[in-house]
Amino acid sequence: MGTNYYAKLNYCKECGRGDEIHLGKSSMGWKFSFQFNGGEYYKNVSEMKEWLKGKIIENEYGEKVPYKNFWEMVKIKQKIKDPQATDAIIISGYKFFDRIFS
Repeated sequence: MGTNYYAKLNYCKECGRGDEIHLGKSSMGWKFSFQFNGGEYYKNVSEMKEWLKGKIIENEYGEKVPYKNFWEMVKIKQKIKDPQATDAIIISGYKFFDRIFS
């Protein structure tokens, strides 16, 4: 079982809607799997950290996740040794996928 995380763009405080950019998924026993999104928003984790500053991060259950908490979770998940997916792109030790997954 896993949890997907999204950045909310163009967020409307009144209706609670906005554009969702899939950041990736945290699954039990696996490293965090980042969504590459064709490199449209970021091309590595350093760029992603900068890009996410000041943005709303939510999990798939609509719960807001503070920026600091999100990156602490990613850091913990990086310590896991999981099997290498054949279609993963490894960038600076982080696993990205340039396909839709959930």
